[in-house]
Amino acid sequence: MAAWKRCDKCRKVLAAEAFEGDSGSCASCLTAPAVKPRAARASVVRTVRAATPPAERQPLLGVVGSGDLEVRERRAKKAALEQLAEVHADDYEQLLLAARRAEGLRG
Repeated sequence: MAAWKRCDKCRKVLAAEAFEGDSGSCASCLTAPAVKPRAARASVVRTVRAATPPAERQPLLGVVGSGDLEVRERRAKKAALEQLAEVHADDYEQLLLAARRAEGLRG
């Protein structure tokens, strides 16, 4: 029956044959090359580039075919109402005042 031991360095559980005598480390840990400490390793130089500013976006208003159909319908209706309010300013003011009073708002 084989005896089992845990290596002090790699923490693996190995058969007793993998150890030399009463050593706490296995044979593979004893024969492995020494690892240099982190401070002794060459440091990596990283260059940081300045971020390029994002390209300026153009507004989508007025672009034919941009957006959802409902959005384009609302945009067309709003433009028509603004033009109608400019052409018939007096009538628009009277209608707006009546609508505000119906909603309980000040005129």
